[in-house]
Amino acid sequence: MITSNGILYIEPTKNTSVEPITDEATRKMTAALRLGVPGIRYRGFHTCVCGAHSTNCDFTLPNGEQTNSLSIHYLAYHRDEIPKEQLQKVLELECGEVDPTFEEMRAGMKTEMSQEIYQEYKPKLI
Repeated sequence: MITSNGILYIEPTKNTSVEPITDEATRKMTAALRLGVPGIRYRGFHTCVCGAHSTNCDFTLPNGEQTNSLSIHYLAYHRDEIPKEQLQKVLELECGEVDPTFEEMRAGMKTEMSQEIYQEYKPKLI
């Protein structure tokens, strides 16, 4: 985990789950992130181990917490790497629930590649 400040500032190290998890937590984060306000734009973006790309800014959620654009992706595809206290923060969001889109969950990830293959080809993809 990068930091316990904010919500879901993590760096997954494992492959994605085969199927996305679209439960209460994923739906709550989707609703909150859609209401989020983009912050300062940075010069770069973050790439998840699976190839998903963040935007170049963080978002302030309606409850005042900050998160990144990969928060829905992490909940859907890297759930086993989310610390319990971070998952609890998500479940405490009070913005309702909405189903995430395919694009919100995937964020450009390269699911056809395993983590090892992605690391081998990463320099060629960028």
